[in-house]
Amino acid sequence: MEPRASNALSRELGDALRRARRRSAVKVGVLVEELGWSVAKISKLEHGTRGASLPDIARYAGRLHADQPTYDHIMSLAQAQNTGHVVRSHEIAMPDNLRALLLHEQTAEVIWSYQIALVPGLLQTEGYARALMTADAEHRVAERMARQGIFERLRPPEGRFFVLEPALHHVVGGPQVMYEQVLRLLFRGGVRVVPFADQLPASLTSAFTFMTFAEHPPVSYVEAGPVSLLSDEAETTERFRQACDDLDRVALGEEQSWSVFAAWVDRYDRLREERRGAGGGAVA
Repeated sequence: MEPRASNALSRELGDALRRARRRSAVKVGVLVEELGWSVAKISKLEHGTRGASLPDIARYAGRLHADQPTYDHIMSLAQAQNTGHVVRSHEIAMPDNLRALLLHEQTAEVIWSYQIALVPGLLQTEGYARALMTADAEHRVAERMARQGIFERLRPPEGRFFVLEPALHHVVGGPQVMYEQVLRLLFRGGVRVVPFADQLPASLTSAFTFMTFAEHPPVSYVEAGPVSLLSDEAETTERFRQACDDLDRVALGEEQSWSVFAAWVDRYDRLREERRGAGGGAVA
C-alpha cells in the first residue's frame, strides 16, 4: 500500500501499535523477519503515514501478544472510517490520559488554547487542579502535571494561551490556591486576557484548542463534559484558524495582561491574608 498523508485517526492507530510494541518483548528485527515487512513499513504504520489491511493489523497486534483489551482497541481503530472528526469519551473534564489528545499535544509546534471559565489545564498549578477533582485526586493531578511536561522538553511547543476574564473571578479552591495560580499566569508568559466585552465574536463563545504541526495539517480540539472532538477536516480547522485570528484581535496584549494578572495577584493576596487574620487559614 502506498504511503499517504496522515490524519488524526491514523496517527492514533499508529500510536496504539507503537505503544503495544514497546510494552512487548518483541524486537523490530523479529517483526521484520516474521511478518516479511521492512523497517520503513513498520515505522510509517506506527506514525500513521501508511495504511495496512485489517488482516495485517491483526497479525501485527497478534505477534506482539497484545492483551485482549489492547487488541480490541487496536482493531476498533483499524476498522473506523476516517471522517476528519474523531470523537472520544472520558470522565467529565478529565482528558489528561486521552491518547488522541496527548499524542497531538506532544508533537505540536504551536498550541493555541482558549478557555472561558477555567485556567487551561496545561497551565494549572497542582493546587488548582486538585480543587477541581473529586475522586482519585492525587492520581489525576499527577496525570495533569505530566501533560505539562511537554513544555520542559529541549524543543517545546509554543504555547499561546487566552483566558476569558471570568476565569479570574471564578474562585477555585480558595484565595491561597488562586493566588498561586494567578502568580503562575503572571510569570508564565504567552498568556493573554480576553476582557469582558459587549459582545464577543461568535467564534469565541466556546473554549477550544488549535494545534499546528511541522509534518501534517492542523488539528482542532473541543471538549464538552465527558466527550471530546478532534478534527483535521480542512473546513473545520480553517474556522478555528479564523477564531485564533479573532483571539489575537480582541485579547489584551501581553503587557496589559500582565497588569491584569498582577492586580488579581494583589487581590487574592489580600483575601488570603484577611482569611488568615480571621483565623480561617488559607485554603489549599
